[in-house]
Amino acid sequence: MNNRSRTTCVKAVKIQHLAIHSHHLEIGYQVDRFSFSTKVYYHDISLENLATQYSPEIIERIAAYIALFEGMKLCSLFPETYDVSLIAKNLSQPALDLFAQIYQGVFAQHWYENDVVDYRGPEVIYPEGILGSSQAVEIQRSDRPTVLAACGGGKDSALALKMLEVAEIPFAAMQYSHSVYGKADFQHDLISKVVQKTNPVEQHKISIYDDFMDFPFFELYFPDNSGITAPETPVSIFEALPIMLSQGYPYLSLAHEKSANTGNLVWEKLGQEVNHQWGKGYAAEQALNQFIQTHLLTNFTYFSVLQPIYDFRIFRNLTNYPEFLPQIHSCNIQKPWCKQCPKCAYVWLGLMSVFDPNLVNSVFGSNLFDDPVLLPTFREMIGLAEHTPFECIGEIDESRLAMKACLEKGLSGTALTMFEQEVLSDRTIDWQQLEQKYNHVYCDEHSIPDWIFDKIKTQL
Repeated sequence: MNNRSRTTCVKAVKIQHLAIHSHHLEIGYQVDRFSFSTKVYYHDISLENLATQYSPEIIERIAAYIALFEGMKLCSLFPETYDVSLIAKNLSQPALDLFAQIYQGVFAQHWYENDVVDYRGPEVIYPEGILGSSQAVEIQRSDRPTVLAACGGGKDSALALKMLEVAEIPFAAMQYSHSVYGKADFQHDLISKVVQKTNPVEQHKISIYDDFMDFPFFELYFPDNSGITAPETPVSIFEALPIMLSQGYPYLSLAHEKSANTGNLVWEKLGQEVNHQWGKGYAAEQALNQFIQTHLLTNFTYFSVLQPIYDFRIFRNLTNYPEFLPQIHSCNIQKPWCKQCPKCAYVWLGLMSVFDPNLVNSVFGSNLFDDPVLLPTFREMIGLAEHTPFECIGEIDESRLAMKACLEKGLSGTALTMFEQEVLSDRTIDWQQLEQKYNHVYCDEHSIPDWIFDKIKTQL
């Protein structure tokens, strides 16, 4: 490992404690001499009742998977070992294989940011012969064709919920808050305003409290490390399983678009793509689906209802539901919008390209195209820098198409002038071909069950 990474690594991460309470899980981690905890709260189900309805072993196994993957964020410190002895009896070798696969996909960005070329993850350790075996069970009452649809409050979640509603597919909304994004009640209130514009049969809430991500640990003890990376989407899939077991939901739907499958750059040192959104992409979706169906719940299906389309088309489809515009929020810095980060800049750009600018201005209240702080971000978005921003945004050509649309609407700003001079002036770009690519519906590249796809395809 190079000199820089030696200053940012620790010896060992260990799962120290795991307790299953009636309404929450409590997980304790040891990182060398430091201790941290993660708490996962379920607002409207009882884990004790689930253990009675199914078996304590099933709930313990799900809790073990949650503890295993929640602990992956601690690997941001480049530990030599990850001690899972406490939960090893509830793990199987395929679970550890999945952990390695998810780590490799999610953490490529972290390697790149820290210029680490010879670290591929910690050695997962446990006493010899203690690993268990896995036997999948059925979700009870799964004849209810109800979809558990995750909602984080952004444009994608809003459109996905509305598509299910219009298709008359019964769905329950699952809200997820995390302490790193602020107070749980504030987050849930924001998300509820989006959900209330739809008609779910039920509304569920999960709240995560995490002192490793929420406290200024990195900046005080490991200032040379680029920061925390976490497999937030993959671990949230496992955290949704108790709700599915409790209510008999066989389907879990998230709102991940086709754009998430494209990386930010190819890192020449490793010859590997770096993709900030890998955990949201189709490859991760397939791996998680196969693992859970084979080793945990036989009649479980996880899919993204937006996987067949790019962000470019999502923004356009969202114009059918302008009532969402004042309610959606996507910022990971300061909700609902900090108006200074790549996510805010990207969503602003996309919304301005398709909506009446006055409607967007009523939400944001400023012209982000003229913000000098955001000019480097806009340059990254349209391919004038080493890589696109490490955020959940669309591809370079999607941002270019959006800027072109903004210019055609008569909008102005420093970022648009820059685009006009440095990109639009390139006469070799086939704009019609690009629009055909990003406005297309890719009917064969998704995991949506046939009966659901048949009902929603006209809305895509």
